[in-house]
Amino acid sequence: MNKLIASCLTSILSLALLQPASAETPSQREALEALYHATNGDNWHHNDGWLDPEVDVCDWYGITCRVDHATGSLRFEALELPDNNLAGEMSEELTWLLFTNVPPARLDLADNDIGGTLHHLPTLTSHVDLSGNRLAGALPAADPDSDTVDDQHLLLARNQFEGAVPESWSELKLRKLDLADNRLETGFLNAFRAVSNGFRGTRYLDLAGNRFSGELTDDIKVANLNRNDSGNTGGGLRICFNEFTLANEEIAQWVAERHAGGPDFEQCLGRERSDMDATVSGSWFNPEFDGEGVALQVLDNGAPLLYSFSFDRQGRQQWGFEVGQAGQQFVQWPMLLETRGDFGQGFRFDGDDPLMRAMTRMRFDRLDEDSLHVERNYYDQAACGPLPSPPPDPMTPPCPPPLYADRLDYQRLTELAGTTCDNQGDFQQYSGAWYNPEAAGEGFIVEVLPDDRALVYWFTYSADGSGEQAWMTGVGRIGIPPTIGINLPPASGTPLEVETLWQPIGATYGPDFDPADVERIDWGWLGIQFDDTDSGHVYFESHLEDFGSGDFPIERLARPRLAECE
Repeated sequence: MNKLIASCLTSILSLALLQPASAETPSQREALEALYHATNGDNWHHNDGWLDPEVDVCDWYGITCRVDHATGSLRFEALELPDNNLAGEMSEELTWLLFTNVPPARLDLADNDIGGTLHHLPTLTSHVDLSGNRLAGALPAADPDSDTVDDQHLLLARNQFEGAVPESWSELKLRKLDLADNRLETGFLNAFRAVSNGFRGTRYLDLAGNRFSGELTDDIKVANLNRNDSGNTGGGLRICFNEFTLANEEIAQWVAERHAGGPDFEQCLGRERSDMDATVSGSWFNPEFDGEGVALQVLDNGAPLLYSFSFDRQGRQQWGFEVGQAGQQFVQWPMLLETRGDFGQGFRFDGDDPLMRAMTRMRFDRLDEDSLHVERNYYDQAACGPLPSPPPDPMTPPCPPPLYADRLDYQRLTELAGTTCDNQGDFQQYSGAWYNPEAAGEGFIVEVLPDDRALVYWFTYSADGSGEQAWMTGVGRIGIPPTIGINLPPASGTPLEVETLWQPIGATYGPDFDPADVERIDWGWLGIQFDDTDSGHVYFESHLEDFGSGDFPIERLARPRLAECE
C-alpha cells in the first residue's frame, strides 16, 4: 500500500479527481507553491515541510490527504492554515488554482491577512472558510455551468466585500452562509435563497453587520433556517446591525423563532455602531445583572482578551476566558473556556492535558464610548456532569448541554488609565494579566484607573479540594505603602493594596439571575508588589480558613494596548 500511495502522489490533482492529469494542468504541488509565494510563506507561523523537495505534499503543514479505498488513489482532503500569518493578495490565477483546479474537500484560510479580490466562487469544496481577511470588492457570481457540491459551508465573514449578493447565488445549495461584517448593501434575498435549496437538514445564514436595508417579507421564508428552540445549536439567522424593517407581525415572529441570541432580535436591529479601539479596555456589566460582568483588555497585538465572571446554573461561581477575534466595530469569542483546578496549584491535569471545556460564545458590538451590545450563548455544561478524565475535546462535550441565549446592553464600569492621551496615570504600565508560572491556570487581571486606584480580579479555584472555580474582586490603591494586613517588604517596586477582597456567591446564571441573591463575602486582604513592569510578588491573608495566607511570585501574562503619547 505504501508503494501505491507514493506512486500516486505526483499525479492526483483533487479530492474528486475532477480532471485527469495532463501536461497543461498544473499539479497540486504547483498550486500550493503558488499559495506559499503569494502569501509570504517564509514568514508563516508554521510552514513545516513546505517547498522541501524531499517532503511529500501530504506531509506539509496544514495538508491532509487520505486514501480512497474504492480506487486506491491518494486524495487531497484538506488545506487548513487558519491564523497562520498568511499575508498577500489573492490573484485570479491563485483563486482558480485553489478553487477549481485542485479543490480540497476542506479549505480553511481564516484569520490571516489575505487581500485582493475573490475572482472565482469555490463551489467544488464542501467547507470554505476565508473569514477574517482583507478580501474586498464584489462577490463573484456563480457559474451556472459549473458543478457544485451540496450542503456547502461558505464562510466569508469579516472581510471588505461590498455591493450585492449576486442573483446567481440563489441557485446555490448551501448548508451555511456567513457574510457577516462586510459592506454589502443589496441582494439579501439571494442569500436567503442560497440556503433554501438543500435536500436535508436545517440551514444557517448570517448577514449581521452589513449595510443592507429593505423590508423583510414572506420571500425570506423559503429558507429552512434552524429554530432557536431546536436542540442546543442556537438560531440559524442573524440580521443584526442592518436597516431591515419587517412587513408584519407574522414575519417578526418567524424571525424571532430563528434568530441567534434568542427571540429579542429587535434589540440589535437598525442600531448605529462605533469603532472598537483600545478605549474599550476595562470592565463592563448590565445593571439588571449586577454581580456578574466581564473584564476586557485589547492587547498590544490588537486581539481582545476576555474574562467573563458569573455563576453557573447551580449557583456556583464560574469564570471563562479566551483571546478572541476583533473587527472594526465588534469583538467576538467563538468559545470561552471553563477550567478545573485547585487554589494555589492551578490547573488540574490528566497527564499533560489541563481539564477545560467550552462554556460560552460571546460577541460585543460597540454602540458608543460607554455602551456595548452583547450577545451571549451559554452552555450549561454542569448538566453533563463533572469534567471527565481524560479531558474531552472542547468542541465535543460529553452530552448536548442546554443552551441559554440572550441579548443585553452593557455599560462601562471602569476605564483603563493610558488608553488615550487624556487619561494618563502614573502606574498605568501595571495593567494587564498576571500569573504564577508554578500555578498556571489561575491568576489576576489588574486594571489601573486614571485616579491611581486599581481594580483587581483574582480568578482561581476553591480551596476545599472540589476543583470548582472561584473568583474574587476588589479596588485598591497603587503606589501608596500598605496600611493594614501583611506589610509588604521594603522594595524599590510599586505596591498595590486591596484592603477588602470580596467573593460574590449565591446567584444563578441566565433568566433566573437576581441581583438580590448575590452575597458578597469579605474574603480578606491582598497585596501586590510590582518589582518592574513584568514581574512582582503577591501576598494575601484570607478570613476564610480554607484559603489561609501566603505569598508567591507573579509574571506578566498579557499587556493591554495603551496610547503612545509624548
